[in-house]
Amino acid sequence: MQVLLTKRILLSSIAASALVFAAKGVRAADPGDTAAQIYAIYVDAMTQTNAALEGSPPVTLELGADLDTIKEAAVTKLVALGHDVAAMSASDRASVEGKLSSLVSSIHRDPATKDVYTGYQSIWKAYVGEDQEFFEKIKSLNILTQYAFFDLLRKQEPDEADRLGV
Repeated sequence: MQVLLTKRILLSSIAASALVFAAKGVRAADPGDTAAQIYAIYVDAMTQTNAALEGSPPVTLELGADLDTIKEAAVTKLVALGHDVAAMSASDRASVEGKLSSLVSSIHRDPATKDVYTGYQSIWKAYVGEDQEFFEKIKSLNILTQYAFFDLLRKQEPDEADRLGV
């Protein structure tokens, strides 16, 4: 089951990345669309994590690897969008940040995402006293959107920025 989940996540990540690149063409990225895409990736990563951890299975190396796969797939898509954000004017970048902040702030009120947020909070609580490294994997999803903002990523996670070459 876990291997199938991992393969499905990887394939969906590749397909989504291809769609993002194909849809962009040569036109400049729209700040509102970019913020919505970043948010969708964030929500999708949480949704996949909720599914992987449904029923609070015991912590295993395989489960940790599944979470790594979910996060890395999201990171790949966010970094691709981050290049668009980096190429924007300062006012457009601020627009993306503001719109995204508004979306993330409303995740628990929006009927379309409320269950995702509630599920993530339940998982957070279920694993808070467990293996610290595993818990950090869950916790790191909460700030996943930083991968689309290279200045912020470099400030908060310089080793990750170096790893990704941004």
